[in-house]
Amino acid sequence: MPPEQAQPLVTVLMPVYNAAGYIADAARSVFAQGVDDLELLVIDDGCTDESIDELTALGDLRIRVVSQANAGLVAALNRGLDEARGTFIARMDADDLLPPGRLLAQLSWMAEHPDGIVCGTDYELFEAMSGRVRTPRSDKACRRRLLYGSCHCGASVMIRREVIERTGIRFDPEFAHAEDYEFFTRICEYGEVGNVPMGGYRYRIHAASVSNQNNDVQQAAHLSIAAAYAERTGARPFPDDALARLMWPSGSNPVALVAGTAWVAARAMLRSPCADTARFGARRVVEAAAAARTRLRS
Repeated sequence: MPPEQAQPLVTVLMPVYNAAGYIADAARSVFAQGVDDLELLVIDDGCTDESIDELTALGDLRIRVVSQANAGLVAALNRGLDEARGTFIARMDADDLLPPGRLLAQLSWMAEHPDGIVCGTDYELFEAMSGRVRTPRSDKACRRRLLYGSCHCGASVMIRREVIERTGIRFDPEFAHAEDYEFFTRICEYGEVGNVPMGGYRYRIHAASVSNQNNDVQQAAHLSIAAAYAERTGARPFPDDALARLMWPSGSNPVALVAGTAWVAARAMLRSPCADTARFGARRVVEAAAAARTRLRS
């Protein structure tokens, strides 16, 4: 079989639009995973900078670049799902990093969970922000988390490609900027999902982040996705205003900011009582308190 037709064990799917200065380090972190049987599938979404030149300079034959006219992240992700050849598809973004061991840990999880279709990891923030975010571990905990937000860091996941081929599931352009969350609420219908307990992704936070540029659109999409998921699963709906206060605390009064977040976190706990909901609500309160301290200092 010609090399271009060979099926690697893992396709690492990396969409890119103008990530010069970051993308070479991102690629190096992929090749340092200890998994030789892989391809790095780069979807060049109409780059106008030196991103692809920086990749080419690495001289690694496992890099496969597919170029298209600029069409946005959702279109690039879907092109990647169409083009991927690996038994498993691992995601990452072109300005982030994979810590050593992530792919091996996820492959082990897939081997131990024959019905598993999506496996993510905890993730670490770096550059403009720092800290580690814990993800829910079990399938049950992930499904409970989906009532409020994504149970995975989208760029940290490994997906069994068979489910992509069998179902034809793709990212929905209607939910651009919250496409990962919507995708996970649908793909979980087809098998087991979970996260391995490791910091398996380093997520760069900077001013150019999509999540920082499209907050209003992202929040509206997020609320719509949460409501639709609750309806499909028969869960008691969580009011939009309460979910908005939980996910994006706002207000000029620091005391009210923290108290309001704690109140909706308590409502969430009553709605779906479990350890993961308690941890999630506590983290939202801690983040609200940090935001309140920042406002007091400013």
